[in-house]
Amino acid sequence: MNDFLNNKLLPFFRLIRWANLMVILITMYLLRHAVLIPIYSNVGYVPAIDNLTFALLVVSVILIAAAGYIINDYFDIRIDRLNKPDKVLLGRFFHRRKAILFHTVFNVLATLSGFYVAWKCGSLRLGLIFPMSAMLLWLYSVRYKRVVLWGNLAVALLSALVIGMVWLFEFLALRSQPETFVALQGSMALITKLFAAYALFAFMVSLIREVVKDAEDMQGDAQAGCLTFSVVHGTAAARMLALYLSIVTLFLLGAAVWWLFNSVFIAVAVYLIVTVALPLTFLLFRIHAAYSKSDFGQLSFLLKLLMLAGIFSMLPLAFLL
Repeated sequence: MNDFLNNKLLPFFRLIRWANLMVILITMYLLRHAVLIPIYSNVGYVPAIDNLTFALLVVSVILIAAAGYIINDYFDIRIDRLNKPDKVLLGRFFHRRKAILFHTVFNVLATLSGFYVAWKCGSLRLGLIFPMSAMLLWLYSVRYKRVVLWGNLAVALLSALVIGMVWLFEFLALRSQPETFVALQGSMALITKLFAAYALFAFMVSLIREVVKDAEDMQGDAQAGCLTFSVVHGTAAARMLALYLSIVTLFLLGAAVWWLFNSVFIAVAVYLIVTVALPLTFLLFRIHAAYSKSDFGQLSFLLKLLMLAGIFSMLPLAFLL
């Protein structure tokens, strides 16, 4: 039993990046329970997507993400042996052919359940998001991550898409419930604004983190022939790009805090200042002083915590909606 746990089960969870998948799950459920449901409750309605259908949507997104992590490891074995040899899983715990099997099964299941959710929401074409996302993750692993900034932008876009999909599917499902749709007309703008803000935050923080990770892995990427931003322009330029992106994010966050202070969401504004704005300001100095692989590795971890802090701002928001 211990042999199975240590040599199969735990490595499998590391392979699919279980912690990152949990962040996706928490994010999607917080969007539903801390944003959508409180707003719907104000007008006496419930979301158009029922609990089971929403659970299938979450599972579909998680399966697509897990497949993406697997295929990324599949194509990155050589790079990972240079950048993080102690964390290589394929070839050590799992044969590469098994990785392809996992990748295929996860994508097929995600696509089938995704099309079912799209059908339930009244727009079968919306199901195309799932195979298209799977294809984008494949292209990222094969090509985009080896081209300056394209891979970084692809990952950041998919991070934002996770948030946008919750409202996109719900909005289309609302069309089949005219009474609820009409009752929510006064709240549509607020819902869209909140989802857009969280999606933009996810995009910016993910983009910064991808640039930082490229700087961390520059040595292995260069030896493997990857033309990442750090490889092409150097760590100093990558550090400056991360700084500029962080400053832009801080200004956008300031605009959001100003809007929150001038509305009924003062508690959320205070939360964002304490848990996101101040830590991001601190990170500006850490980014400016980063030079070594370990420096960039620490920054990558801190940016992940910053992402979580931003996501959990939905908790105080839920009490004010």
